[in-house]
Amino acid sequence: MKKLVQKKDWDYSIYNVNGVKIISVVFYNSFVDYSRSFLLRKEEECYSFEEFAILAEKIRNNVTIYEDREIVPTL
Repeated sequence: MKKLVQKKDWDYSIYNVNGVKIISVVFYNSFVDYSRSFLLRKEEECYSFEEFAILAEKIRNNVTIYEDREIVPTL
């Protein structure tokens, strides 16, 4: 069961899916915006609102570093 835990519009959403925390990050493209979802590490699960915003920006800027924990299909 998917439950929304926290959200910053047009930036990211944090979900709890069967006890697993996931961040869904919005990627901006010229005509189409889309989201990609990634597993959160245990140390990231307790981040503050601003720390999640920073993590979302890091993922957008260098997604290849985070591809090993990407969830496909996205949430």
